[in-house]
Amino acid sequence: MKNALTTSIIIFVFASCGESVVKRMPIDSEATPETVALYHRLFDLMEKGIMLGHQDDPLYGHGWYGIEGGSDVKTITGDYPAVMGFELGHIEHDVPYSLDSVYFEQIKRHVREHYARGGISTFSWHADNIATGNSTWDCKQDTVVRAILLGGSLHQDYLAWLNRLGDFFLDLRDDNGQLIPVIFRMYHEHTGDWFWWGSKQATPEEYKQLWMMTSDYLRKVKGVHNLLYAYSSSNTQSKSHYLERYPGDAYVDIVGFDHYLKGRTSENVEQYKVDFERNVQIVSEYAAQSGKLPIVGETGEESIWDTKYFTDIVYPIISKYELGWILFWRNAWDKPDHYYLPYSGHPSELDFKKFVDAPLILMNHDIVEQ
Repeated sequence: MKNALTTSIIIFVFASCGESVVKRMPIDSEATPETVALYHRLFDLMEKGIMLGHQDDPLYGHGWYGIEGGSDVKTITGDYPAVMGFELGHIEHDVPYSLDSVYFEQIKRHVREHYARGGISTFSWHADNIATGNSTWDCKQDTVVRAILLGGSLHQDYLAWLNRLGDFFLDLRDDNGQLIPVIFRMYHEHTGDWFWWGSKQATPEEYKQLWMMTSDYLRKVKGVHNLLYAYSSSNTQSKSHYLERYPGDAYVDIVGFDHYLKGRTSENVEQYKVDFERNVQIVSEYAAQSGKLPIVGETGEESIWDTKYFTDIVYPIISKYELGWILFWRNAWDKPDHYYLPYSGHPSELDFKKFVDAPLILMNHDIVEQ
């Protein structure tokens, strides 16, 4: 692994009034000016606080779908989250809507609107299993990644998928036709074993090659230069565990992890606290060492049964660290118990509002002037 501060990250130092200002650069040497500006902005914002993120926030929510101006977060707090996550699963099939039944054109529209109000968008991609034709959770095989790497039987087929993915990113443009910079959090939770690219489905070297092949193809073949690349593990036990499948500083802009509170006992809560803070610490320390931006890629508690989850469990941990953002998972429109942020009238609504009102938490209006 290369040392980011000496090789893979380019750092410019500007002298102003006798002081030096360090500017970290994205791993893409041809990144658009707007993408470079976003990367700088993320570090500047981290000094101010931690941005709130929510998956699919404007697309649907608890009990509603496709309502213009809809947002469970905005309904409760009066403002949109600073970061919005979006899902690209099924973009690989050249179909009009995602695995969550959201039209890709609607996602593009909401990215444009969020960008126009100063917000930031990040993408995940739960691509189907190309070997079996089943979902991303079909992970019984340990040959899928090998088959799509260079020389594999499905390599060319997978490049066709990457072409469609790249075309989507190249169509993210503002009202002036300029490419919108976004974050791509690809092949996430890879230290777990529930996706076809996971720890039991691919060797560490195969996973690294998959990551590098995807990034190289998007940048060098498709000419996609409006992406920042986010590496996001699942629950890890140590720095060495976290870095076991890390593709190298030359391929990563942002480091994070995904971890959820599962189970409804006090023991589950205490274990979540221990695991969550350990991973925040791992990510924060490596970010400081490598010059990357640390984040919480996904977290939450399904149905939010603990009504003090935000203020008693999450906030005391994250408030001790510098993090770019924390993204809570989606509020499904078609699954009444599948939500990770409260909706109007939920018992944890007041706790969430208290969490959002904390000076450390940044909403959309908090970042528009940055």
